[in-house]
Amino acid sequence: MSKIYANPFNWGEPVKGNHYVQRSEEQTFILSRLENQTHLVLTGRRGTGKTSLLNFILDKGSTPFIYLDLRFIVDRQGLLALLLQSLETSFPQAKMNENPENISLAKIFNLWYDLVKGSNKKFILVWDEFQHLDKFKEDIVEELRLSLNGRRDITHLFVSHRYDIMQNCFAQAKKPFFSNLEFYELGNLEQKSCTRYLSTQFRRLGLSDFDLPQAVYNMSEGQPLFTQRLAYTVAQIWLEGTTTRLLQRAHTKLLKERNIFFTTMWDQFGLNEKRLFKGLACGYSRPTELGFIAKFGLSATSTAHNTVLKLVREGWLVNRDEGYHIYDPLFLSWLQNNER
Repeated sequence: MSKIYANPFNWGEPVKGNHYVQRSEEQTFILSRLENQTHLVLTGRRGTGKTSLLNFILDKGSTPFIYLDLRFIVDRQGLLALLLQSLETSFPQAKMNENPENISLAKIFNLWYDLVKGSNKKFILVWDEFQHLDKFKEDIVEELRLSLNGRRDITHLFVSHRYDIMQNCFAQAKKPFFSNLEFYELGNLEQKSCTRYLSTQFRRLGLSDFDLPQAVYNMSEGQPLFTQRLAYTVAQIWLEGTTTRLLQRAHTKLLKERNIFFTTMWDQFGLNEKRLFKGLACGYSRPTELGFIAKFGLSATSTAHNTVLKLVREGWLVNRDEGYHIYDPLFLSWLQNNER
């Protein structure tokens, strides 16, 4: 394999092509649901590669789809405008020529479903960052439920990092969105496929340290975004001419780059949150036990419990191995390297 002199890793945006790490189990699951026209709620923490995975699956398939990016939609009118634009992109003959203020969701979807049915093809609609719709002053989620419930021919994929919000929106037995809807939570990269990918990319640089891919995976814990960023930094240091202690240098560089962000976030945490983080950074994993509460100054079991739930919802903590752990390995290192 010939040596290249450009960084073979990419981070900060959904990855594709040679930057995408194959996820056979997840791909198989989602593809089977799409083929069966089963609606899907896809959750997973930020940086777990939800968008990259869906892009790979949808681009490989032959089913027409539209991708709704809801990050910058702040009200009902904005959503209606986005849906009208997307409808006309999917079906150019669909010209409603109506002001979004005078149109209903039901009317948009009635036309959309009719056009899909008339095309004799399946159709996929992806709602990315769906949790933003739950913040509207209007009950747009309920309006959507009433507009979509019982409809066929369009398969909906609802995507969000907020599992709690998606549960509240889609898992109410008395208010089902669809009878055939499933939840799927995306986790970290599988070790074998990830280290194989890292090995291939490092070899393109002429970097043949056989232990490095596994070391990168161990440090990043297979978190897709962090793995790409860490590997990118290792490769960049190598390209600049440094050949020793690459992973340690990359780790130190990333800590410096993220210091302002972590410091800002730390200043925004409450006292109980800071005390809980401190205990977890010291290696303890059961913050609701009396020993933890007494050692790190939490006032009561209920306080610890509520603090844990809040940090889990916000993505700072993860529950595994019968205990709670800080999700971001870099944030954990930052805490351990700083007196807080």
